[in-house]
Amino acid sequence: MTSQLLPIDAGTPGRLGLNFQKQNSLLPFIWATEATNCRMDSAQRLAIRDGYAVTTGTPTSSLLIKSTFEYLKGDGAVETVFATDDNLYKNPDAPASIKGGLSITDGGWYFQNFNNKCLGFQNGSKPIVYTGTSFAVITESSGTAPTSKDGIALTAYGRVWVLDSDGQTIKYSSLLDETNWGGAGAGQIDMASVWTNGMDEVKAIAAFNGSLLVFGKNHVVIWEDDLGSTIGVNPSSLAVVDVIEGTGCISHWTISLIGETDIVFMSRNGLQSLGRILQEKSNPLRTVSKYVRDRLVLDATSSNVLDLRSSYSPEEGLYLLSIPSSNILYTFDVRNMIKDEEQDIIFPCYQWVFKNSSGNFFSPYSLCVTQAGALLLGSNTGEIYTYGASTDNGSVISFKYASPWLDLGPDLNSRKKMLKQISSVLNISVNSNVFFKWSTDFNNKENSISKRLEAPTTAEWGIAKWGLSEFSGGKKLTILDLPARQTGQYYKIKIQTETTGDFAVEQLKLFAKIGRLT
Repeated sequence: MTSQLLPIDAGTPGRLGLNFQKQNSLLPFIWATEATNCRMDSAQRLAIRDGYAVTTGTPTSSLLIKSTFEYLKGDGAVETVFATDDNLYKNPDAPASIKGGLSITDGGWYFQNFNNKCLGFQNGSKPIVYTGTSFAVITESSGTAPTSKDGIALTAYGRVWVLDSDGQTIKYSSLLDETNWGGAGAGQIDMASVWTNGMDEVKAIAAFNGSLLVFGKNHVVIWEDDLGSTIGVNPSSLAVVDVIEGTGCISHWTISLIGETDIVFMSRNGLQSLGRILQEKSNPLRTVSKYVRDRLVLDATSSNVLDLRSSYSPEEGLYLLSIPSSNILYTFDVRNMIKDEEQDIIFPCYQWVFKNSSGNFFSPYSLCVTQAGALLLGSNTGEIYTYGASTDNGSVISFKYASPWLDLGPDLNSRKKMLKQISSVLNISVNSNVFFKWSTDFNNKENSISKRLEAPTTAEWGIAKWGLSEFSGGKKLTILDLPARQTGQYYKIKIQTETTGDFAVEQLKLFAKIGRLT
């Protein structure tokens, strides 16, 4: 080996998120093959996610909280309602039963706001309604209310739209009246006669930009009212204006509006953006989850798709998709979307795992983002958690990053390298043990070194070596120069810690001696 010691600058590792599709290929540091409890912070650093605090005053029961929803009242007040397999509740701070005379055996209620009321939908049930006292099955003033298929429903454009038990007929109520299913203004849509590429079944209904969207497994049907209406849509003049074939939705629980500009949903092809599909109709199989697609689809479809939960947090800039059966929460960074070399729009993806108050791993069984910006997580211990704390209810959060097998550029890839030093700049706020691990040449045998980092007491100065100029007494930018020993052509680097405070990777560098051509 030569005596030259060459710095290899990794910049900000993992900023493009996970890449499972090419994890066995050579890639740059900007990708990750493991990113557990990671996110990009406001300074564009790979950082640890926030923790959670228990919101529920006392556990409601030992059952799963399968649905959490914010009921918006006509006077501007809000009320959080949530459901377990044996009850319906309001107010997590002081839970009170609001199931009334209903017999509850499944907490998977799909709640919607409608005309100063909260409506609930579930497979095999007529809609239930809540106005502030207790839930009750609606009493029809006309006609017969639909018995919902899989709880697929929508309240929009002044009406209630419900998929009936046959999986093909969408019934809609009269204007502003959830009890009227047979009078003026009520009606139905037979989707069996609309599918264009073989028979399909309705999997979701959504409203978007004045259109009514009906999702099958392999179709997205867009309905519009060409006459116009003060409430957005007049059902009597609805017409199909577009049909997108080759993609669809696997569950209405995965649909989330991204502001006023887009809607995302899980399909058999991965996570998809309606905006991107409309722009790229020639290839509707392109997904914003391109680099985690196969793993994501396998995880999502290996479970009961009606157990999936999703939400979008404008405050965090994240679309969240929870897969409780796998104990994984996929988080997609909408705020920092990228365009890859093939000009595809991609949402960087990370995976989060939580431990509940009993110390067991779980992924939220319900998700809800409130008008005030709080992200509520339903647990499997009868509790609701609020995201945004420094710990997971007092427990440490585990941060894990693993690089891909590294493509260090054409000048270095063909040469042997002797790793001599790993240097990093880390942002911390509490005492933390940090582990650096490395392996070579597609061999999973790891070498490791750890360092105890001390919490900041005063502001730190004099780190011009890294060109940094922001300092604080509450968080500490710490430079680590750690010895490393390993010879190889290709390297994989891991960074791990468990902490109850802030942690972010500001910069990472490798120092290696460069040897002969391989």
